[in-house]
Amino acid sequence: MNSLDLPDDGVDRHVDDPPSAAAVGEWLRQVAYGVDPRHVADLALITTELLANAHRHAEGPWRVRVFRVEGAVRVEVQDRSPSLLPVLGRADRPDSGSGLLLVNRLSVHWGVSLAAQHKVVWAEVPA
Repeated sequence: MNSLDLPDDGVDRHVDDPPSAAAVGEWLRQVAYGVDPRHVADLALITTELLANAHRHAEGPWRVRVFRVEGAVRVEVQDRSPSLLPVLGRADRPDSGSGLLLVNRLSVHWGVSLAAQHKVVWAEVPA
């Protein structure tokens, strides 16, 4: 992405393989120009976790979208497995996965939107 500002309608990207955390962070620093750097760092961690979960547990193709909503920046990760809902995990059982615990901790809101052929797991951080 070469955008230097997050347009009103957001940015959208298809993802074939899970990118590294560094690559996600760099992409978000480019597209979320003007957002507080601390929130961009949180958004990068959230995006990395959501993409990793989608690649690990759901069918592709996968898509990530970042856009502004009232007072926040939202990231959405779409996959083609609407029946596989995300599981928060347990802090006392590290083997159960802690990615969504991190998402829950760093975001102001997060959730899941379902459609017939796909689902979207999303999270928001302050703008």
